[in-house]
Amino acid sequence: MGNRTNHNNEKPENRDRIFEYIQNNQGVHLRMIVRELELAMGTTQHHLNLLEKSGRIKSRRMNLRRHYYTFDVDDTKEIILAFLKHEAERDILIYLVEHPNSIQNDIVKFVHVSAPTINWHMTKLIEGGLVSSEKKGRTITYQIKGNAREITNLLKLYHPTIWNKMLDRLADMFLELSETRKIDEDDK
Repeated sequence: MGNRTNHNNEKPENRDRIFEYIQNNQGVHLRMIVRELELAMGTTQHHLNLLEKSGRIKSRRMNLRRHYYTFDVDDTKEIILAFLKHEAERDILIYLVEHPNSIQNDIVKFVHVSAPTINWHMTKLIEGGLVSSEKKGRTITYQIKGNAREITNLLKLYHPTIWNKMLDRLADMFLELSETRKIDEDDK
């Protein structure tokens, strides 16, 4: 007999592929697994259920999606990784790591979405315990709640291309600062 298949013509190695994908993409959600591994929705759901029942993975429902993790990921990391899987929230978190105590208009300019959309995302990030807000007069400032280093470590580990972009921006900032200092010194 060649390849073993079950009653739905599913290859048994799909479960291992899904598990490996989750290991490398902690916080991934169902549709992303289906899209990236090019599997049928039902097949993926079936294997996810079996992986969870067998204790190889765990899941957490956040907002409208269920996110999947291996058991070595703790609760705090689960929440951060779930938000890092969503582009707008990830961009907001990166901005707040780089620019603590930012106001909504600054975030709107960086993320390029409307103020009401930013407000919606900020509400989710605050409810998730990753961001806090402080009202100063009529202005609300936002900052990372807790340890920003945890976010940057997880970006570095699970989103290396985004991490590299952050490093490029940081290098550009240093070059710009050094050029500004040189011009200021030359003017004296």
